[in-house]
Amino acid sequence: MWLIISIIIIVFVTKILIDWYRPSSFPPGPTGLPFINNIYDLKKLVKETGSHGKAWCELARKYGPIVGLKLGLADPMIIVSGRDAVMEMLSRSEFDGRPNGFIFTHRTMGKKRGILFTDGKVWTDQRRFSLINLKSFGWAGQTMEELILEDAENLGKIIDKVSKKHQGVVKNLNELTALAVLNSLWSLFGGSRYDIGKCEPKLLDTLRMLNDSVKESNVSGGLLNYLPFLRHVAPKSSGYEAIHERLHRMWAFFAEEVKSHKTTRKLGINRDLIDVYLEEIEARKNDPDSTFDEMQLIALLKDFFAAGVDTTNNSIGFTIGYLTLAPEVQKKAQEELDRVIGRDNLPSLNSRNLLPYLNATLTEVLRLANIGPTTIPHRATKDTQLNRYTIKKNYTILANLMSVHQDVDHWGDPEVFRPERFIDTNGKFISDPWIIPFGAGRRKCIGETLARNSHFLFIAYLLQKFKFELAPGQSRPLMTGMDGFALAPPVFDILITKR
Repeated sequence: MWLIISIIIIVFVTKILIDWYRPSSFPPGPTGLPFINNIYDLKKLVKETGSHGKAWCELARKYGPIVGLKLGLADPMIIVSGRDAVMEMLSRSEFDGRPNGFIFTHRTMGKKRGILFTDGKVWTDQRRFSLINLKSFGWAGQTMEELILEDAENLGKIIDKVSKKHQGVVKNLNELTALAVLNSLWSLFGGSRYDIGKCEPKLLDTLRMLNDSVKESNVSGGLLNYLPFLRHVAPKSSGYEAIHERLHRMWAFFAEEVKSHKTTRKLGINRDLIDVYLEEIEARKNDPDSTFDEMQLIALLKDFFAAGVDTTNNSIGFTIGYLTLAPEVQKKAQEELDRVIGRDNLPSLNSRNLLPYLNATLTEVLRLANIGPTTIPHRATKDTQLNRYTIKKNYTILANLMSVHQDVDHWGDPEVFRPERFIDTNGKFISDPWIIPFGAGRRKCIGETLARNSHFLFIAYLLQKFKFELAPGQSRPLMTGMDGFALAPPVFDILITKR
């Protein structure tokens, strides 16, 4: 008996020491502690810097462009920083996988489903299907432009109503803009439109579920990803109970929408993406290799909403925030809009190239806000090397986009909000290949076009109609963002007046 116990202890200790050991080919990084490895180091660094994104940048400053972390029982995580290393990593197919950690499979009911965290055949099938069919429903065309502008007009009416009720002050503009963004997306996927002015309970509940899921997570996966057994021994204090309950509420919401579509759809008439997907399931029912089923559909819907609503809304929120704090920039953008479009004509995507200063402003916000400080985690699909370091199969890899957007040598004054850096001597907008807020390579964000179009149209409309200022008594907020899976803008009181 004692022999068996001794052997178990020796094996356990040996494993801990092997996991803790860093071979010379492993990327440099903090040494960490046995068993938990770098969990404490990372937690301490995030607390000191204020966010995971800044923590990655601090690690790069100390250890170089390729940093290796060992986090509990999870596969090692590699942080890739600096434009050269980031672009190389994102361009190589052997880094196109998605991590296998507990939290990344738990989010889709114990199996890798959907489009954000899948790879291989599942990812290629779901991506191809989504691109083809969303395009047919106006994903990047005139139909979507009209829907966005309709929601922008409705948003304007709500802002006007709320501000008048509170002497011009709006306390949480982010929540109002999120309703409009959510409505635009839902028309593509669910085929219906809501009256956002009525703040319907179903719309609000969906929004809060999405916000909570993004706000209370991070790209590294968190504690449950490092030490998944904690869900059994400490389900509440580890956060598992809250995550599990929220996951099931979200899953039930989208499952109910799918069920409703199944009972109301008519053969040959496709109202939205859900109808088309159900048709695809039926068409492939005899294909043993099919990746299409109702669980995949629910995961796909969850992925698009979780990624699309939060990032687009945060882009709008950060833009209004920076313009509120930089009235001279706001004034120049509004003067350009008045001159090119006027105050009574709706903005359009065709007018975007005629608005260089507004384009420069939106680009500068995406650079400085770093809403997605890193890409969604990648996974090495085979043993390989990066910058002479060994990256083994299943290592998780994060591309540190913030390190590119905050590079002092390239930008000179990266902490300064200065749209003029994207305007040439002739007053024309100039793009910069160092701007990569949506990533790069094959795993580049599928919703980039929609996100950019929504960002432009909402901001152009709001600047046409309103002036944004700090509310009386409101201190100047920090624009460093609130940490989560994506960085969110600060919530502060804004004085909004009609122009």
